[in-house]
Amino acid sequence: MIAVVALAALLGLAAVAQGRGDGAIGAKVSAAAMAAKQAEGGRGPRGPEGPPGPDGPPGFAGPDGRRGAPGLDAGPARRFIAIDWQNNSYAGRDAQSFDAPGIGRGEVRCTPPWAPDGGQEGKMRIQFWQSDGVLQRPKKWATTMWVTRFGGNADDLNRERRMVVKTNRIRAIDDNRSSFHEDMDTAPIGQYDPEGMGSFTGLITTEPFNDTTAAQPPPVSFQLSWYWNFRNRADARCYVTGSFVTEPQ
Repeated sequence: MIAVVALAALLGLAAVAQGRGDGAIGAKVSAAAMAAKQAEGGRGPRGPEGPPGPDGPPGFAGPDGRRGAPGLDAGPARRFIAIDWQNNSYAGRDAQSFDAPGIGRGEVRCTPPWAPDGGQEGKMRIQFWQSDGVLQRPKKWATTMWVTRFGGNADDLNRERRMVVKTNRIRAIDDNRSSFHEDMDTAPIGQYDPEGMGSFTGLITTEPFNDTTAAQPPPVSFQLSWYWNFRNRADARCYVTGSFVTEPQ
């Protein structure tokens, strides 16, 4: 710092001498200034960054966004389900039912594997029973459910790109089978995803397989989204939301 001040002073004297026409003095002063500049060392390393300053005041609130489209109203043609339990309090809260008029009834379930009826894998699924009766083959038409599953195990870094299409069908040749199900879980048989997230998009419908003249019931489309975390039993939780829409005929 001292060297910088001295250099500035010498340069100032040189300018004054040159302004007065004293070339000899100006030359000597300029030479001294150059020598001082050459003797000055190089710039040192950058010092450490200082602590951040205090946060500034909050800005003004932005304008309100546009109102979104109204949601679907619940009613005979639209059914909604919600499963919501945490802290391992699943008893009586782990299943919701729905109807497909004229086709059958269904159930969405999120039961942990340690529950009395959870088995080794848990029951995270959608299950459907055709309406012709329990343990009885359909008499009028095949009952079919198409499902596209997105997502999967939370530990799978590629889960957002996972997509699987499944078809479940009960036909007249299916001996005493009255229901089918599709799992939200992606783990192999005998295991379960400790943490899962994903969604279903599906359709439940009928397909005539004989000469019946009965009118076919309308199909039911559905969407489900889920998240569960079964890593720690005491903190276990599961959330499932879904909508079932009976399509107009």
